[in-house]
Formats: sequence, C-alpha cells, structure tokens
Amino acid sequence: MFAASREAGAAILSLRRAGSGAERKPDGSVVSAADRVASAIIGARLRALDPALPVICEEAAQDTAGAARFWLVDPLDGTREFLRGSDVFSVNIALIENGYPCFGAIHLPASGLGYWGASGAGAWRDGGGIRARRLAEAGAGLHVLVSPGEHDSAQREFAATLARHGGTPRIEAAAGAIKFCWLAEGRGDLYPRRTRTCAWDTAAGQAILEAAGGAVYDAQWQRLRYRQAPGWYNGDFIAVADANADWAGLLGTG
Repeated sequence: MFAASREAGAAILSLRRAGSGAERKPDGSVVSAADRVASAIIGARLRALDPALPVICEEAAQDTAGAARFWLVDPLDGTREFLRGSDVFSVNIALIENGYPCFGAIHLPASGLGYWGASGAGAWRDGGGIRARRLAEAGAGLHVLVSPGEHDSAQREFAATLARHGGTPRIEAAAGAIKFCWLAEGRGDLYPRRTRTCAWDTAAGQAILEAAGGAVYDAQWQRLRYRQAPGWYNGDFIAVADANADWAGLLGTG
C-alpha cells in the first residue's frame, strides 16, 4: 500500500510539472489527468496484492457485490487545490472490513509525509508513532478543525461549546484529509463536517485517527460506517481526538 501511494504521488507531481488538464464529471466535480493516472497505478498495485478484493475508487466506483472486505481509494484527494497550485492534496487508501476501516494510509506528495494506521497496531507518521491528545490536555481551549469556507458556520455552531470548555478556543481551516491526520497526531480536538463527502474521502483518515485513539461518529453518534447506498456518500459526521470523552454531552446533543 505504501509503495502504491508513493508511486501514485510521484506520478501526480510529475503531471503537475507537465501541466495536468481538468474536466468536469457528470456530478459536477472536477477530475484531472493526475487523478486517472494515480487511480490506474493504485488499482494495479492493490489487485496484484489480492485480485479477489474489490477496489472502490473515486474514478472507478463499482458495486462491491456484498463483499465483506474491499479497498476504498481516493487517488488524488484535493483535486481543486492541486489544480490551483496548492500543496494541500493527498493519496488516500483504506481497507474496509465488515463496513468499517481496519487500515488506512495517507500520503502527501508535496511534502513526502506519510501517515498510516491499523486496528490494533497503532498509528504512525513517517515511522514514528503518533497519538491523539486527550480532551483534558486541551487546556488552552478547544481546537476545532474545519474545511475551507466553514469557519463562520463552525463558529456559530460551536460557540456555546467553546465557551463552556473554557480557555482560548481556536478554529482552523484546512483542506482535505489532512485534518484527520492532525487530530491523530495531537494537533486538534474535533473536526465536524456538514457538507457532502464520499466514502473514499474519509475512510483512510478514519482508520488512522481511530488507531491513534480517536473516533469518527455519524449524526446518530454511531461509528461512521461505509456501504454503497446511497452512492457512496457520507452523511454528516464528527471526528474527535479523544474517543473516551463525552462529546455528545459536551456538544449539547446527548
């Protein structure tokens, strides 16, 4: 998996230097030549590992036909950022077992950083173990991570929570799956998401965060699960660094 993500990342950077054209898909999202090349590289690598496992990819979504185990892949998470010349994009690979991620890897081609996590094995960044911080350690106030454009809405939604928790709160915007990695390595407390995401956007990050001691919940405070219907779209979710904290109570929804 790591070799696949690095090889795909190298191809993405090469295509960016050469100029990667873009087009719109039927759902209105943007796809580039780099997305398609990275998808082909990762698909070939994963099928070589186990031809029996379906590979569900943003650029080649398919029916899992009831498979208990399958790969979920976003070959280039952050295509818009990539095309704008930003370095905030990643290669995301997750292994799903019985609806939940049991392994995840996120590679950041621009910086060369790599994160991975697996159930029962812990989480890592470039070979060094990482651990999400406990809520009690957030003495300076809650650190909320959001997607670009959601700063104001997050401020309104979490105003009461931030005030109750005390300290100096902070809301920070960042694009893509890096927010899961930041939570996993102790650089934040929670990441709420109220706008649309797909399974391949979040599965690898969820695996890494859970392996580091965090959690990802759906709108009913159940562990976020991955299944095809409807169309591989996630509902609202909230990712938290401390899986043992009473987040429902803290957020006033329990």
